[in-house]
Amino acid sequence: MKLQSSLAAVAVTWTALFELAHAHCYIYSVYVNGVDTGTFEGIRTPAYNGAPPYGYANSPVKDLDSIDMRCNLLGDHQVPRTIEVRPGDNITMEWHHDQRTATDDVIASSHHGPAMVYLSPDPPTESSFVKIWEEGKFAEGVGARAPGKWATTADVAANGGRMNVRIPNGLKAGFYLIRAEMVGLHEAEVSYKNNPIRGAQFYPNCVQIEVLGDGEVELPEGVGFPGAYKWDDPGVIYDVYCSTKTTTTAPCTTTYQIPGPTVWSGAWPDTPSVQLGAMTGVTKATSWNSWIVKSVVTSASAGRVLGTSTYQAQWSTTYHAPTPTA
Repeated sequence: MKLQSSLAAVAVTWTALFELAHAHCYIYSVYVNGVDTGTFEGIRTPAYNGAPPYGYANSPVKDLDSIDMRCNLLGDHQVPRTIEVRPGDNITMEWHHDQRTATDDVIASSHHGPAMVYLSPDPPTESSFVKIWEEGKFAEGVGARAPGKWATTADVAANGGRMNVRIPNGLKAGFYLIRAEMVGLHEAEVSYKNNPIRGAQFYPNCVQIEVLGDGEVELPEGVGFPGAYKWDDPGVIYDVYCSTKTTTTAPCTTTYQIPGPTVWSGAWPDTPSVQLGAMTGVTKATSWNSWIVKSVVTSASAGRVLGTSTYQAQWSTTYHAPTPTA
């Protein structure tokens, strides 16, 4: 009876947290030249933060100094499948927040911000992430107090969660990580470092790929995560809703500088969308057997907690083939 009461209390707590997660998002699937590789295949899905069905895996990272900025919480853990691609292939990453359906809102309409894609050899280093695509504020809003049109809301979310990028031409064969990222600026008028209740929200997610072929182009030196973004970067502290306020203490900034390095000259200058084929896989995660809260990992089976342990990211410095699914 005591155990049932405890579980009931946990359920109430996580129900409340789940409702607060309405705005968040992560990658559900990856298409290669329009062909779906399958729900959660090849994607290092962030850790869940509660027991099923109340936990969720789409929390943002707000601490720029955290190793979770690299590939989110649990991003150091390989997944069984690595997606095979070739230079020039069109990659479409499909983002959602709750379920993989046409009615899913992808990310809350208030979460305006930029979107970026980086590429790094796997495993990454402190200077291996190279930016190959970005989009920020691409149009002014209609009306005197409109926030404008942003990558997260007016492009990715408006197009069913689809983020398009191409594998660089002539890229050398090998194992890589695609680090895709959405950023919510709805609370970014102040730094998280100065006010932990607010601050920019980063949603990094990594995909394991193997580039095939006989290409000879190597990635140049890049940036590291953490480290690529600074607390005082104008793209990190930005009042996205300044123009919507009736009164302001200072003139509103109308331009936006996307954080991080510039896009690599070896990246494709355009990333056209491609026609997508049929979806493969489930539309929603319904069960998981572990979750992490403040570095404490809880393991469970058949609804029963088996034990706890402590999580600390441990990134390898050499590549190891993932363990295949049994």
